[in-house]
Amino acid sequence: MNEDNKNESKDKEKNKSADVSDKAVRPEPVISIEASDREKTAIDIPIKAKKLKKQRRKTVLNSIALANIILMGAIFAGGFVYVALLPHETKADDENRMLTTLPKFSPKSYISGEFTAGIADYFDDTVHDRAHIKQFIADNITPLKGRKYGDGEDGAELYGSGFVRKSPASAVTTAPQVTTTAAAQSPAPTSETTAVPETTALPQEEEQAQGELTNNILIVNKRGVTLYGGAWGTEQEYASFVNEYKEALGGKNVYSMVLPTSSSFYIPEQYSNLAYSEKEDFDKIEASLKGVIPVDAYNILNAHKNEAIYSRTDHHWQPLGAYYAAQEFALMAGVPFAELSEYETVTLPGYVGTLYMYTQSATLLNNPEDFVYYKPKTPVTVTQYDTHFQNPVAANLLLDPTPMPNSGYYMVFGSDERIVHVNTECKNGRNLVIFKDSYGNALLPMLTSSFENIYLCDIRYFDLNAIDFINSVEATDVLFAMCSFSAVGANRSCIHNNLNK
Repeated sequence: MNEDNKNESKDKEKNKSADVSDKAVRPEPVISIEASDREKTAIDIPIKAKKLKKQRRKTVLNSIALANIILMGAIFAGGFVYVALLPHETKADDENRMLTTLPKFSPKSYISGEFTAGIADYFDDTVHDRAHIKQFIADNITPLKGRKYGDGEDGAELYGSGFVRKSPASAVTTAPQVTTTAAAQSPAPTSETTAVPETTALPQEEEQAQGELTNNILIVNKRGVTLYGGAWGTEQEYASFVNEYKEALGGKNVYSMVLPTSSSFYIPEQYSNLAYSEKEDFDKIEASLKGVIPVDAYNILNAHKNEAIYSRTDHHWQPLGAYYAAQEFALMAGVPFAELSEYETVTLPGYVGTLYMYTQSATLLNNPEDFVYYKPKTPVTVTQYDTHFQNPVAANLLLDPTPMPNSGYYMVFGSDERIVHVNTECKNGRNLVIFKDSYGNALLPMLTSSFENIYLCDIRYFDLNAIDFINSVEATDVLFAMCSFSAVGANRSCIHNNLNK
C-alpha cells in the first residue's frame, strides 16, 4: 500500500513538471496578432473598444440631457420673470379696449374655479410689450391659420369656418350658436351671439333653416371683406317687422334702407362663390314691403365703389359711403341735402380697424388706411339721453379723435347705447327718427341740413315702446337704416321687440 502511494506521488510530480515545461515552451495567447499571412496586415479584435464606445455614448447622452434640463430651466425661469415680474399693460390701443384686471379672491370664486381662471386670463392678456408680441404672431404665425387661395396680388386668405355658395334648392345654411365679440354690427367691446354658417344638404321636403351672421372674413387685395352668408327667409321677417311700424303709424313716412357691406363690391370673381348676394335679398325685402318706402342704397354705392366708401381694415363703411346713402334717402324723402363741399373734411391717417382685431392679419396691420370724416359747418344743438330717453346731457355731434387709438376712429360718431337728439337750423317742420345699428351712426352728420329734428336710436339698445316714442317726439319720418347683417341676422328681432315694450 505504501509502495502504491509512492508511485502515485511520483506520477503527479512528473505531470506537474511536464505542465511547467509545456508552459515554458508555449507562449501566452495575445489579442492582437500581427504579421498574418499577408505582409504588413494587422487583425484587431476590439473587445475593450466596444465597451469604451458604449461608455462614451452614455456620457454624450447624459451631457445632452443635462444641457436640455439647463436650457428648459432657463426658458421657464426667463418666462416666469417676463410674465410675472415685468410691468403689466392695462390698455390695448390697437384693440380699443381695456385689458383684463387681476381678479379679487374669494372662497366662492376659488372653489368654482373663477379665480384661477381669472389669474390665467390676467397674465395672458396683460403680458409685457404685448403689441410687439402680437406683431410677431401676426407676421409669422397667424398667416398659417388662414386658408390661402392663389399667390401674388390675386392671392387671398380666408379666416373662419368657410362655406361655398349653393343654390337654395340644394343647400341650407344652418347656424350653430357661438359667442363672439360683435364683428358685424358694432365696434363697441360688447359680446353678442352670432352664428357661423355651415353648408349642408337640404331635402326638398324640409323647411329651409334660418341663416344668421357669418364670422368669415376674406383678406384680398390688402382689404378685409366680411362674407355675407345669405338671409334664407329672414329677409321676409325683417320686412314684416317694418310693415308693422307702418301699420301702427298710419300717415307717417316709414322708410327702409338696408345697407350693403363690402361683400357686395370687393370680392374678386374667382372668389365670388364664398358669399351670397346681398342684392338678391334686398330685392326680396323691397317686394315684401307694404306702404314702407324702400331706399336703394345698393345702386348708388355701387356707382361709387371705386372711391373710399368702405374701410379696408374695418367692417364698417367709410363716412363717404354714408354720405352717398344719405343723399339717396334725402332724395326719396324730398328734403334738402348739402353738398360735400359744405362740410369740413378731417383725415385721420394710420387707421387699422376691427377686421384686424378679428383676424390678426399681418396684411391688414401692415397696410393701414386713412379714416376720412366730414363735419357740418352749420351749427347744431345736440342732446344725449340714456336708452330710456332720460337724463339729458349736452353733447357734441362728433367726438374729438385726439385721445382715440388708431383702431377706434369710427367712434368719432359716438357710442351706440344712447339716444341722441339733434336740433338743426333747417326749419322745415320735418322730424326724423332713425332706428339703426352702428352703420347708421355715420348717417347723422349727413342729414343735419335735411331735417329740423333728428332722433338717433339703436335698435339693440332701446328701452321704450317704439311707437309711443315716435309719437311723443312728433316725428314725421321714420328711417330704418342698418347693414344687411343686422337686417337679416339676430338683430332683426330687436325691431319687433321694440314694438312691445
